[in-house]
Amino acid sequence: MKVNKLIKIMEKLRDPKNGCPWDKLQTMESIIPHSIEEVYEVAEQVYSKNYKKLKEELGDLLFQVVYLSQIASEKNKFDFSDVVESISSKMISRHPHVFKNKKFKNIKEFKLWWEKSKNKKKYSILEDIPFTYPAYLEANKIQKKVASVGFEYNNDLEALDKVYEELEELKKEVRVKNKIKIKEELGDLIFATLDVSRKLKLDPEIILKKANNKFSKRWKKLEKIAKKEKLELNKLSLKKYNSLWNKVKK
Repeated sequence: MKVNKLIKIMEKLRDPKNGCPWDKLQTMESIIPHSIEEVYEVAEQVYSKNYKKLKEELGDLLFQVVYLSQIASEKNKFDFSDVVESISSKMISRHPHVFKNKKFKNIKEFKLWWEKSKNKKKYSILEDIPFTYPAYLEANKIQKKVASVGFEYNNDLEALDKVYEELEELKKEVRVKNKIKIKEELGDLIFATLDVSRKLKLDPEIILKKANNKFSKRWKKLEKIAKKEKLELNKLSLKKYNSLWNKVKK
């Protein structure tokens, strides 16, 4: 297998005597930031549909898995083959409708079974959400899990009503300038907004990424107009900014 070639490369890089001076010093803790970075780089190429770069970035991500597995192997915990065996066994057990003869009426019934299969021997359905998740992803996971057991809005508009409710509570605290409550209510508002995206079956990461891209494109056009009209951005009034912004939108 070609992956064995990569494993051998990793072993050589970590060789105590003849390995790379930098690689020999690395720990799981020092490597994990690089692993997280590689996930984002993979995501960038998926969004841009650059398949040549995606192939390269997936290789970098795979290397991170091999790297962490090698360090674990040195600690006599597990190795890369154990990782492969573990995920293979998990996927087979989690898909009895594919690998065995279990039947599900629909996707909803399958999702309920999926959550139950993961939550055996757990005190809470939220127990397996990593604290290292970005806050937006953590919120999305929390919302999906509680919705799976019935803590859910009856329809999309009810989810939106919750956003209005939280917005009014935030307005109230902003008026009285209660800084502690402002932070709390702003957090509630963001949480409620993320829940709307879940209810609408839309990925908040993709939605926000598109919003960021749209804003950035418009801002760059605004900069071009300002430069053409010989305007200094830090000297523009809000009225002038709005005028330029409306021009860009059109």
